[in-house]
Amino acid sequence: MGFVEDEVDEVSRLCCNVLPDSKLVTCMSTLIRVDIYQTESRQLTACLRFPVDYPRNKLLMEFKSKTMSLTFLERFTKICDEKALEFGGKPQVMKMLKFVDAYLRENPLCIVTEEIFNIKTLLAGTYGELKLRQKTSCVGLTAKGGSLYFKAKFHVPEQYPDQRIQWEDFDCNLPPPLFRFVDGQAKEIARQCVEPPLRQLKNNPVFTPKPSLERTLRFIVEAMKGFPHERCPVCNEHSLPQDSADVILSEEDDKYVIRMFCGHVYHQECLRKFMSEPPFPLGGKICPATKKHPRSDRRGGGKMKASGGTAGSELCQQRVTHDKWGLNDVKSAEAKWAHQQARIRELEEVIDFLQ
Repeated sequence: MGFVEDEVDEVSRLCCNVLPDSKLVTCMSTLIRVDIYQTESRQLTACLRFPVDYPRNKLLMEFKSKTMSLTFLERFTKICDEKALEFGGKPQVMKMLKFVDAYLRENPLCIVTEEIFNIKTLLAGTYGELKLRQKTSCVGLTAKGGSLYFKAKFHVPEQYPDQRIQWEDFDCNLPPPLFRFVDGQAKEIARQCVEPPLRQLKNNPVFTPKPSLERTLRFIVEAMKGFPHERCPVCNEHSLPQDSADVILSEEDDKYVIRMFCGHVYHQECLRKFMSEPPFPLGGKICPATKKHPRSDRRGGGKMKASGGTAGSELCQQRVTHDKWGLNDVKSAEAKWAHQQARIRELEEVIDFLQ
């Protein structure tokens, strides 16, 4: 037998034993095709062909996959081409199949190559960085907005994307209301990627899990980018100080920030003044922000036309609602304000009398 025939025979005898997660589909002198199935998401088909003047010339390789991105397959083909050059003049098929199998096992993050590329693009400039930890299948994210930051390690599970990414510990220098929002909303986004909604509408397609890494990290990065530019809708000053060392952590401070369900971030004193002074429209106060927030807690519902507003207005047009500040009873609000004004007048009369 010739050199090629010897290799074909070797592959037919050894492939499934050496690579237990593989299936030999075709084994001929014109084509060797092997399916490698390690996990639900780490599976591909390797197609190998013998070139003219083999083994002096390297194998011709092509990879296909229903679960792995085209971006990864293109890069992986180049990696394998470079590796095959090391075996010039020697048998290459089994060596390359072993290399392919080992590479997939040692680089579990290969299943999120395209998602990682998209997040790195989003971070370009001064917005942070990603660090990949292949041994633990973790992606370390540092997202920045000015001097503010959010750091966490995101674990990509074996059964990704059927299982969502996980993270427990994180570090950030945001004020408490904002880091609770970022962490909580990110976990909700990841959950929605893998869990069907409780109420499935008849016309909706059957739920299928979606990759959660890019969706979750994109939310965190975009939120951190936006925080330094947030302005209090009442005073129109920046909600947060430019220097993170000056961030207010005391809930008693007037400059302590409160994030409303519409997404806008108020200074506590500004919100208190806005909520306690007239007018008191029926149904409650309307957020005075001049634009709708891109990260509102409401999606498509709960909007009202602001007093004096017009259709198509850029105003926020959402009620000012919050666990602490959701005062929608007009009569109670008016009575409270009237009582405060009466107290002020009484104090002024006392001062005048004493003077």
